[in-house]
Amino acid sequence: MKMDAHIFIDNYNVIAGAQEAAKIRENAPWPAVRIHWRNFFKLVEGDYSPITRMFAGSLPPGNEALWQYAKDHGYDTSLLQRVVREDGRSGEQAVDEVLHAKIAGALLDFDAPQALVMVTGDGQAGEFGTSFLQQAERALRRGWNIDIWSWEAQLSGNFKNLAGRNSDKMKIFLFDRFYEAITFLREGEFHHGDGNLIRISERRVSALPVGTSR
Repeated sequence: MKMDAHIFIDNYNVIAGAQEAAKIRENAPWPAVRIHWRNFFKLVEGDYSPITRMFAGSLPPGNEALWQYAKDHGYDTSLLQRVVREDGRSGEQAVDEVLHAKIAGALLDFDAPQALVMVTGDGQAGEFGTSFLQQAERALRRGWNIDIWSWEAQLSGNFKNLAGRNSDKMKIFLFDRFYEAITFLREGEFHHGDGNLIRISERRVSALPVGTSR
């Protein structure tokens, strides 16, 4: 019998990690990098029976199709506009805190055995003192199972330490192993980090490995 699961995705960590991985693996500039969301959702949901699906992030222009795709696949989307900070740079507004609150609500509303799937590598406390790590600790105290999905470069050591102390209940999975099955490259000319134009050939997504599950 499949275990019920509550899935929470931090879009920023997914995108940033994929762009960093593409730069290292293929010398690809970030505008060419795309996530294959169908494979991505299939991967993180695994063989669970999802009860909660939450997909959160800010809404840059031109990204509306992604949010609609997530909605069509059963994900509740929290769309938060980017804000201009005091230093003039734009940034997200309370996206992490929305996810923290939603996770805490699920932990109160449902009883173990349940699975908490957090797609983020961020193990640091946010501006208002809450964190994904805090929610993981709460889930463990309540007897939940926990899956953390992250790119290796994005994964906080705090999660590694917590998983090491709770290996029977908490697992860490890295997207890097599935890089070619959850990302693809768009063909075109893009500015590289040095300012020069670089020509990128199309790379199509590969199939997920057969039998991919927990």
